Amino acid sequence: MATSPSILADKLHEYPQQDLIDGTSDGVAAVLESCLSKTGGVLQLLHRYAGRTFCSPGKRLRLEEKSYYPDYMGGTGLDEIWMCCTVPIVTGVVDTRTGKAPYREGEAHVLTPEGQVIALQDLIAAAPETVMGEKVTAFAKEMFGKPTWPIVSKKFDNLNPIPDHLHWAKWEVYDINSFDNPGVSPSHYHTTAMGLYSWVTKDKFLECMKSYGQGEYNGIRHLAPHVMMQLDNGFTMPNGVLHSPTDLCTHELHVTMDEHFLAEDVTLDGRISAEAAFYACREEDYPKAKHGDWDYLVDLFDFAANQDPDFVLKNSRPAINAEQFSGAGVDAKWIVYGELLGDQKCSILRLTLESGAKTNFCPECPTMFHTNGGSGRVGKLEVRYHQDMVLGEIYPEIGFITQAALNSGGVEIENTGTEPLVLTFDFPQNAHSQTPGVAAAN
Repeated sequence: MATSPSILADKLHEYPQQDLIDGTSDGVAAVLESCLSKTGGVLQLLHRYAGRTFCSPGKRLRLEEKSYYPDYMGGTGLDEIWMCCTVPIVTGVVDTRTGKAPYREGEAHVLTPEGQVIALQDLIAAAPETVMGEKVTAFAKEMFGKPTWPIVSKKFDNLNPIPDHLHWAKWEVYDINSFDNPGVSPSHYHTTAMGLYSWVTKDKFLECMKSYGQGEYNGIRHLAPHVMMQLDNGFTMPNGVLHSPTDLCTHELHVTMDEHFLAEDVTLDGRISAEAAFYACREEDYPKAKHGDWDYLVDLFDFAANQDPDFVLKNSRPAINAEQFSGAGVDAKWIVYGELLGDQKCSILRLTLESGAKTNFCPECPTMFHTNGGSGRVGKLEVRYHQDMVLGEIYPEIGFITQAALNSGGVEIENTGTEPLVLTFDFPQNAHSQTPGVAAAN
């Protein structure tokens, strides 16, 4: 008789009614087998919500109004969905029910056939090649020292632009689409500050940083060009480059880590202390002993990357056709493609199926997906796009196509509704034997 896994006393902050399986206990292999069997190798992932103390929700995550501000988050609102992340995230939020950070905050969890939940990372650890495949497993072990999904898929949605910041090691890519931003005109004025103007000298930047918290505003975005973000196209953001993402709902992928330095001391959401500016810096990227040492920061800063005159041209990704996934009633487009920093970092594919259309989907690599419109099925997993979602309820919109499914010939995707079924797929590093859109990106 198979051993039943243990149940933890802890709960996910959004889903207190769901039993949480201890992924270190016996019986996890049986849980994975049950999940794979029910949905033909497609795992159903939960919506994991998070809030940033220095941001306000833009309210385009399709939650009902009162769900944006849970009464246990000390006034912080929900402005992010972490759709697929296998490491803890850093927000600074405290759950007032426990007096601690939310348990496994932002981490992807899988709904089991029994209605319990288990961390995706725990299923990966139990059978990495079954979930992620041999290639991704080997890459993750080399990069992180253990098998883990090597990219993060999330959405951030803020009322105001995010504070100007940079990531010392974390690159990102963006998909700002019309599904997440209904009613936004193509001629909008939503812009993202990127890097620094060419005339900003090292001394000028140092002067700006040394004024952090000392006056009305340190003025960092006065030193930055602002770029109009195009709907339904992609954009890539190398690590080390300052950016203040626009106040549009943004689907983002990045390497599996969460770190940042906040370069802006005042935003429309309030003031940011110098201590908070360095709060999410990792020791290996920026030593704690150097927090607040502005001379050290400026010496570390990459001026060449931040003042590249061709930065926008190099990093824009206009959507292109993905012919290998197109077919009768099926439109396929690469939203993010090509190389970033000299490698195939990640890619984003969007499929649109007309009513009644179906297709067999068998990419070279496992992939996470989410629903942008319509209803249908991916393998045996029924999916449907929702509005006015209630925090704590479970909605079938997000999934993970495992290597087990691909080994069986892939999954059939079918639009069973009357509206177009729109699905977006996020692929990790080196997912494709031929990098999509290399000629177009160049």
